[in-house]
Amino acid sequence: MTESHGTRGVLIVEDDDELRSLFGQVFEAEGFRVYQAGDGERGLDMLSAHAPEIHLLITDLGLPGLGGVELIARVRKASPDLKIIGTSGFGAKDVREMVLAAGANDFIPKPFSMPEMVGKVKSLLP
Repeated sequence: MTESHGTRGVLIVEDDDELRSLFGQVFEAEGFRVYQAGDGERGLDMLSAHAPEIHLLITDLGLPGLGGVELIARVRKASPDLKIIGTSGFGAKDVREMVLAAGANDFIPKPFSMPEMVGKVKSLLP
């Protein structure tokens, strides 16, 4: 049986519906409370509506409209204690540095394994 992280909420901002759904299933199975959004603006709305329940944000960088780096920067200003992980398949050398400079706690390049992502989330939310 998995350890319950039910008091911990994870917001997943990902424009790929299938990947977002997979994230949701995996994190719910791990006992996390899951919130989801398909773009940066909805991510901000979701965070506003559920701020006390959300402890970690996972965001793709290549989102339509408000991009992931800008989302990270805005969220960091509004919620300095929120844990943030950026993800991207975009191959620029300085993506990791850009994401960390915007305020993320970590960056995980795509493709990644779900156990890798779950492990990272658990390490940030003990």
